[in-house]
Amino acid sequence: MITKTYEELIAIPRYKDRYEYLRITGSVGLDTFGADRLLNQILYHSTEWKQFRNHVIVRDHGCDMAHPNVLIKGKIIIHHLNPLTVEQVKNRDPLIFDMNNVVCVSHQTHNAIHYGDETQIREEQLIERRPGDTKLW
Repeated sequence: MITKTYEELIAIPRYKDRYEYLRITGSVGLDTFGADRLLNQILYHSTEWKQFRNHVIVRDHGCDMAHPNVLIKGKIIIHHLNPLTVEQVKNRDPLIFDMNNVVCVSHQTHNAIHYGDETQIREEQLIERRPGDTKLW
């Protein structure tokens, strides 16, 4: 069942509000999938995932949380809006490759989403750009 969607996310105009929408507030130190982490690593190294990842990056223009004013500098992570389970990965659930269930995020934003730590978001990301704004952050 999908509870968060890309369509809902991009309808949120403010960057910080997008972060609040995606925030999970997990616990630092808990590995994704625990002992089954190898499963998601196999998935993320597959040709199918790499092609899918490229489509997501193009759709989001390489912007953090698909916000047009926040270009990702560095590695782009494809974040599942609704966390995957081991069973979904084992069964190749279509939700894994659902464009409405993923968004581009930076490494820092990804950590902030998972651990609920807003301090992971760089300050300049929180500054909204406006027409006529000539200040470079």
